[in-house]
Amino acid sequence: MKRKTILLSLGGIVLAVVLAAGIFFGLYIYPFMKSMKTTKTIAYDDHLTLILGGGGNTGILQSDSLILVIDSKMDDAAVKLHDTIMKIANGRKIIVVNTHVHGDHVSGNEWFKGNKIIAGGDYTKEFWLDEAGDKTLPTDWVKDRLDLKVGDETVTILNLAKHVHTMSDVVVYLHNRKMLFTGDVVLNKQAPAMMKGHGADYKGYLAAFDLLQKDFDIHEIVPGHGDVGGTEVIDVYRQYFKDMETAAKDPAKESELVEKYKGWKQIPFLMSPGATIHFIKEEDEK
Repeated sequence: MKRKTILLSLGGIVLAVVLAAGIFFGLYIYPFMKSMKTTKTIAYDDHLTLILGGGGNTGILQSDSLILVIDSKMDDAAVKLHDTIMKIANGRKIIVVNTHVHGDHVSGNEWFKGNKIIAGGDYTKEFWLDEAGDKTLPTDWVKDRLDLKVGDETVTILNLAKHVHTMSDVVVYLHNRKMLFTGDVVLNKQAPAMMKGHGADYKGYLAAFDLLQKDFDIHEIVPGHGDVGGTEVIDVYRQYFKDMETAAKDPAKESELVEKYKGWKQIPFLMSPGATIHFIKEEDEK
């Protein structure tokens, strides 16, 4: 009889866990993933197209001889991006730049095999393979800075060379357009996913914001996720990290500061103000 009672209790616990997981998935994970797969195309000018969503935001910059692709997306959006590039390439050289290793930004690399694929040079090959797989492996690694000419545009690919979102984030700056593609170093109204094993460092974010605004004359930001904006996107994201740092040090202010960002895209415990606060507390306790 006792054994039957124990089994019934365990079954109840398992059922409760499964139901809780299902509710969590339905309330948070599924809506977030659905929104991630939605894309919006912006014909910025005759030579630059932005495709937002479908994973990380993407830029397509064209010249008479070259097509530069910034981040290659994931899933169906990655296939559609490749199809779009193939339709317009017409024999032109293609270069893909990955702002960082995460799959929502690099899964489409597999469709660009045979072309140059550039990423930050502070990843090891083994880390990249473990995180993103051999089908996405870049061909070229930037340790510091690479400048390219794409038609009349000068493009700078800068490895931040410090731990920010990961251990080797790169940003891409278009000098004539004064436009900066930040990858997940900057997001617009979305909480960050911070993973210690990938090199995330909240102090690195704050240092990166200062560096970018010091080194580049920025008029427009294309964040890793979210809408295109001006330098206020960096300013708001900087304030987010300062607020989370304050909340981590002063629990009396935590509820107020978490509430401030309730309109942002987030997933509890994974990418949310609460998760950022927890990350900062753990870092500061070291």
